[in-house]
Amino acid sequence: MGLRDRVAGWLGLDGELARYVSGARINRSMPEVLDNKKLFRIGDYQLTSVDVLVIVSAIAMMVILDQFVRRSKMGRGIRATAQDPETAALMGVNATRSVQLTFLLGGLMAGAAAFLYMLKIETTKFDVGFLLGVKAFTAAVLGGIGNLRGALLGGLILGVAENWGSALFGTEWRDVVAFVILVVILLFRPSGLLGESLGKARA
Repeated sequence: MGLRDRVAGWLGLDGELARYVSGARINRSMPEVLDNKKLFRIGDYQLTSVDVLVIVSAIAMMVILDQFVRRSKMGRGIRATAQDPETAALMGVNATRSVQLTFLLGGLMAGAAAFLYMLKIETTKFDVGFLLGVKAFTAAVLGGIGNLRGALLGGLILGVAENWGSALFGTEWRDVVAFVILVVILLFRPSGLLGESLGKARA
């Protein structure tokens, strides 16, 4: 009996949690919400309706988020708070509300991305987000921390590099490619690909 089972037994929850704990590591599938029709081929790849939906939705989310952060009053408040919270507060920006809005936007984007991921992959498990989170961090570092367009560019480059590495070395090396990119970027260009433009913007 492990520590988890002992604690559950002390609390009298072993019976209630047994069903959940025993199935926590089982992959869960998502009910089919969209008919995945075959549309056309690009080279050797068969493009489906889910592929089109994921690509179009991702591009729309990127454009909407970028324009919101750059052109709206609340978006400018978020950028000002990120660059200098004290000066932003002196200029009338509610830093607390900007931080709350940032977390709200991040949660909405993560939820939408998770929904698109489930549409494509169709299965999930309890730790599926860990590796994706590390790769999202890699994409942000690759593009430049704090630079929204840099993060978008970093994600695109990371995805292409992963698939290129899978084709060249095998699918088992896919994650290794992502971590090698992260290490190389941290060693030779910690500011990211667009880090200089962010520095100039702050200056």
